[in-house]
Amino acid sequence: MSSIPERNEIETEYTWDLSGIYTDAAEWESAYESVQDQLTDLKEYEGHVTESPSTLLELLEQREEIFRTLATVSTYANLRSAEDTRDQESQARQSKAESLSSRARSAISFIEPELQELDSEEISSFCEREPALKQYEHFFDDVLRAKPHTRSSEVESVLADLGEIASSPSDIYGMLSNADMTFPTVDHPDPGEDTIEITLGNFTKLQKHPDRAFRQTVYEQFYDEWKDVRNTVGTALQNSVKKDVKYARARRYESARAASLDGPNVPVTVYDTLCETVRDNLEHLHRHARLKQAALNLNELRPWDLYISLTGDESPKIPYDRATTYITDAVAPLGSEYQQRVADGLESRWVDVYENRGKRSGAFSSGAYDTQPFILMNYQDDISSMFTLAHELGHSMHSELAKNAQPWQYADYTIFVAEVASTVNETLLTNHLLETLEDDTLRLHILDEYLERVRSTLYRQTMFAEFESTIHEIIEEGGALTPDRFDEIYCDLKETYYEPAVLDDRIAREWMRIPHFYYSFYVYQYATGISAAIAIVDQIDTDGEDAAEDYRSALELGGSAYPIDILQTAGVDMTDAAPIESALTGYADYLDQMEALVK
Repeated sequence: MSSIPERNEIETEYTWDLSGIYTDAAEWESAYESVQDQLTDLKEYEGHVTESPSTLLELLEQREEIFRTLATVSTYANLRSAEDTRDQESQARQSKAESLSSRARSAISFIEPELQELDSEEISSFCEREPALKQYEHFFDDVLRAKPHTRSSEVESVLADLGEIASSPSDIYGMLSNADMTFPTVDHPDPGEDTIEITLGNFTKLQKHPDRAFRQTVYEQFYDEWKDVRNTVGTALQNSVKKDVKYARARRYESARAASLDGPNVPVTVYDTLCETVRDNLEHLHRHARLKQAALNLNELRPWDLYISLTGDESPKIPYDRATTYITDAVAPLGSEYQQRVADGLESRWVDVYENRGKRSGAFSSGAYDTQPFILMNYQDDISSMFTLAHELGHSMHSELAKNAQPWQYADYTIFVAEVASTVNETLLTNHLLETLEDDTLRLHILDEYLERVRSTLYRQTMFAEFESTIHEIIEEGGALTPDRFDEIYCDLKETYYEPAVLDDRIAREWMRIPHFYYSFYVYQYATGISAAIAIVDQIDTDGEDAAEDYRSALELGGSAYPIDILQTAGVDMTDAAPIESALTGYADYLDQMEALVK
């Protein structure tokens, strides 16, 4: 049987190196206890935050010391947990870190309400009297902006304490899908080959296999497995939505969506403009579906055909080491320093490359201010995995540039900007490979992959965004969410977006396998991100180093400005529909190229 290896069977060079964070569990425990001990010191400042500029500075510096260590403690715990979700010691460590984070947020919950007792002129006076406070000016502006939605110190403390419990729906879903669920083993379509175990990590790859009957078998058995846990997943998602709504009401927002977007100061109109613009351009997605049906000579396009390449073949093999070369070469337009840092990171084990049993599914980039970046992959030796690696390296390089340019309090950045950095790398990789590859078959697959990424990132994530809005509105209006209701809402959207396809009842369960629905109003940022990224790459193609410098400068801003303003530094205005329309036009142009090649 083609089984998933245990972690100790993976070669060390293809695993990340966490020894640079803590050498062992004992060292982690010592850092954990140091944070725990320091939290009590913060209580001395309660009621005295604005007593004097020097007191405020002292408090903010104490906060930094504690939370810098806490970030490292949490990062290590999360990465160890992701290596093998079955490892009880690692899960216990992560649980302790989450609990400590919740207590830490509670311990500083008095800071913002007390700061909001001052007005902007009084804050300015503090900064004049204590010049070291000037580095916090954006932080102060953000705090005062949130004043209408900040509660008393007592209420803020309670809300912070509830943070650990509030993550329960996501935690339960993660343990169910990554640790407890097992999927069937299916016969390989080729005679003499081993059987294949379906996993969350390889499902999409198996849906790209050229044997249609095999794809259908994988699809049906995968979604039949989800049917058996629909009540658990439905309850988890319903409670996640309720949590979002209750937190929004506690902070006096008109909706959970408004609360979520106000965090990074993104206007709600950005969300609406995205959904409306994509809805108005569904004909491009429908054309893509019809082109796939024609290219594959199918009487009907079914759900198990949606991922297959227009070539009708599986992705050519792209070994990990070759992928890293392609990616390093592709980012050259971003400057030699950027390119060299990517190469160095890949050489110094930033990446945990291959799937192992119990490993968290999907991919992510992580790290803290005082660590190097770390990337989790479940690399499948295909084009899709290569693009995912480029995507995560975009996040990692964003972190590197931001923390090298900014003090601790501004090194982090919002997801709204983060998803631009990741997709710029994907777009550069596409352009590089289409310009340099001589293998026509590989070029055809690269073009197909890019079309699929626009489909899945711009269209599919916008469909997800509509789903999120709808299910939150139901709870906000006093309605109820059941597994059947989730199915109905999701299936209606799927039928609208994928109109040319003939869908079945199983596709209605697709919402069950999307972990991002537990991250309140997260997914729309993939769609805005790819739109902004395509615009930025177009500018770099036109203006060269000047545009690349503007883009790097935007990344270096980290969280020192609001995301809409940061993207304007890179030459993109996401309050307007123009970047989205431009990305959709580019998608249509690539469809023209693909149609000509297929014919």
